[in-house]
Amino acid sequence: MSSFIGHSLTAVTIGIAYNSPRQPPLYRFGWYFWLIVISSFPDLDHFIPWLHQSAHQQTRITHSLTFALIFPICTILLLTIKGVRGSKLKLYSWQVILAGLSQILLDLLVGVVGIPLFYPFSRQNFKLPWGILPSAGKLDLSNYYLYRNLLIEMGVLLPILSLVIIIRYRLLQQRQMQVALLGLPGISACFMFWAYNLSR
Repeated sequence: MSSFIGHSLTAVTIGIAYNSPRQPPLYRFGWYFWLIVISSFPDLDHFIPWLHQSAHQQTRITHSLTFALIFPICTILLLTIKGVRGSKLKLYSWQVILAGLSQILLDLLVGVVGIPLFYPFSRQNFKLPWGILPSAGKLDLSNYYLYRNLLIEMGVLLPILSLVIIIRYRLLQQRQMQVALLGLPGISACFMFWAYNLSR
């Protein structure tokens, strides 16, 4: 699985890419926090025993598409009840759906643990035969692999997420943009290669 930091940064990037910076800061930060909650929701199996894979034939039921979309669907329903309609509802709906699915995508890209994408309809686990993200290291401040894997994960994600924001808000001039379009994916690719060569 990816780290909480990786999931959170991805969720916040989704929020930044879809929201106007002219909105009140408190509103924006509250919405970003909710996107982080949505993206992290499937990891509840680490903290709630009856959701843990050991209680479900070693199946991580929280890492299914159904479970990952529970909070997004509830959020969309609440927004509808509150009277949000039209393009605004569509905008928020895309964000919560992408935040929910980002958890599944990032964990798939680790390529270590199988994910039951279609649970409860099927217990079949899906796993990529390779990984371009490292797994989250054991949460222990003396654990070398915690820091190494976090470095690799940030090296993969930050350039790509930064590029999304740069393109969305046109933050660079044309020549600078050309450098960013080549350089940032190149940096990310180097860290992907490092992650790909880790033992799994």
